[in-house]
Amino acid sequence: MQNNLEQAVDFAKQVIQALKEKGVTKIGAAGFCWGAKVVVELAKDGEIQFAALLHPSFVTLDDIKGVKVPIGILGAEINKRSPPELVKEFEAALLCHILFFNR
Repeated sequence: MQNNLEQAVDFAKQVIQALKEKGVTKIGAAGFCWGAKVVVELAKDGEIQFAALLHPSFVTLDDIKGVKVPIGILGAEINKRSPPELVKEFEAALLCHILFFNR
């Protein structure tokens, strides 16, 4: 996972740089499943201006504490990788405005 994560983050940063070279000034990212971990890394580094996570996998509470941009997290009611209890911990840890779509 770690190698794949590093490769995915590096690739995403290359895409972001290419967009910036074309004049794009605001960039957001959405991550599904393990892609959410990539988006969180970008959000922690300040590479993007907003983020969305959908049934995030491999994202930890410490990861979320490092997020520096507005973020939306859409967790599933039944999800072993990000159970509702963990998503609630994410909510409590974030210091910015969040929209949570839970039951």
